[in-house]
Amino acid sequence: MNNEERLIRPTAIVLADDMVGSDLASIFSGYGKASLMVAGYSVIEHLLMELEDLGFDQCLVLAKNDARRIQTLIGDTRRWGMSINVMDYQLSTDQVLSEYQSLGDPNGLLVINLDRLRSHCVDQFLTEANRSEGRLLAATAKGQLLGLTLLKPHASNVMVNAAPIELIDVVVNSLSSAGDFKAANFSVVSGDLAGLLPSVHHNSRVGRRQHWEAYVHRRAVLVPKEVMIERRCRIAKNASLDTVILNRDVLIGPNVSLTDTIVMPNSIVSTLRPIHGAIVNKGVVYQVS
Repeated sequence: MNNEERLIRPTAIVLADDMVGSDLASIFSGYGKASLMVAGYSVIEHLLMELEDLGFDQCLVLAKNDARRIQTLIGDTRRWGMSINVMDYQLSTDQVLSEYQSLGDPNGLLVINLDRLRSHCVDQFLTEANRSEGRLLAATAKGQLLGLTLLKPHASNVMVNAAPIELIDVVVNSLSSAGDFKAANFSVVSGDLAGLLPSVHHNSRVGRRQHWEAYVHRRAVLVPKEVMIERRCRIAKNASLDTVILNRDVLIGPNVSLTDTIVMPNSIVSTLRPIHGAIVNKGVVYQVS
C-alpha cells in the first residue's frame, strides 16, 4: 500500500452501547459503555485517539441514551482534528450497513461497536481489508469478534461477505461485567492493551503514575508500579494503596486501606475497613472479586 492509499480512511460510525443486563448498570446507572472511564479516559476518548492518529476525517457516534454525556466528553471537535457528530439514535451494525450503504461514501464505512475495549488495531484491519476482494469484512482476534466491520465502496449495492480477517496480537476486553471493567483498567495501566494509554504518565519525581496536581502524604504507603493517581486527588496520612486506580478529585482519608480497587471521580473514601477487589463510585463500595 502506498502513502496515498494509506491516507484514505472510511467514515467511522461508532455504536455506543447501553449496559442493559450488566452488573455495570447497577454501578454506573444512566451511563453507556462509551462514557465509562478506563484508566482516566472514557472508552470513546480511547477510540477517538486511535482514529485521530490514523487521520480519520469523519466520525458519527450513535448513542441513544448517552449522547449528552458523550458530547461533553468529546468537547470541541477541533481537539480531535476530525468532524464528529453525536446523535441521540441507536442502530445495530446490520441496520447501519443497510441504511448507510445508500450514501455512497467513496471511502467506505467502518462500523465500530464500543461494547468492548481492544488493542489499537484499526490500521491493521484496514490494511488487511484492502487486500481482500470482499466488500463486507469483519475483524477477529483468536476467533473473537472485535466489533469492527468494514463496508468497502463499490458501484454495486450487493454486499458480498468475506471471511473474517484474523488480526495478530490483538487483546480484547469485552466490558460485559464489572469484573471486565476492573480488569480493563489495570490492563491499560500495565500496557497490556497495546496503543491504549492511561491518562497519567509516570512521574519520575515520585516514582509512580501520579498527576502533578495530586497530593500524597509522605507517610502514606503506595506500591509504585501498581497505583495510578489522577489530578486533584488527596491521600492522607497512613493510607495504604496497592494495585489501585484513583480517578480525578478523589479524597482518601487517614488509615484507609485499598487493594485491587478502582475509585471513580469525585469520591471520598474514609472507611477504616479494608477494601479489596472493589469499584467505589459515588461513595458506594461495589464488591467485584
